Amino acid sequence: MEENKDIQISLREINEISFYLNPIPIPIEQIEFAKNLHLEIGFRFDVNLEKGFFKFYTLVEYKILEFKDSIAGIETEIVFEIPNLSSVVKKEDDNQLQIENNFLSTLAGVCIGTTRGLLASNTKGSPIAKFPLPILNPTEIIENMNKQPEVSK
Repeated sequence: MEENKDIQISLREINEISFYLNPIPIPIEQIEFAKNLHLEIGFRFDVNLEKGFFKFYTLVEYKILEFKDSIAGIETEIVFEIPNLSSVVKKEDDNQLQIENNFLSTLAGVCIGTTRGLLASNTKGSPIAKFPLPILNPTEIIENMNKQPEVSK
């Protein structure tokens, strides 16, 4: 992969795949991030190198640690068009992808912020609105990821 190459990224689509909001099982006054409110975030990708499309899916779930079911969740799909995608994404012989971390962190930052906005819009007026998706460091999240995305033809 080429170092310091300018990458042209266009935002093609923003799609809300799913959203749910369940009743909160304890009084809202008892809920605190990092104490009993737990946030889970995950990503998956669909990459089309020939067409230069990178679909980035973000899944966010809010859970109260003492309870089994999530209290809120959202999945978004953001489609990027990147004409020179092959300069930052390489397909290995075993169909695994090698993706530059800086590039992936850039996309993750866009996706986290977009998901935050959709979540805020969907929870407006509900008790969970008091707990917006916090500011997250996409670089740290990407560094902690250990799954490789699959390639579509």
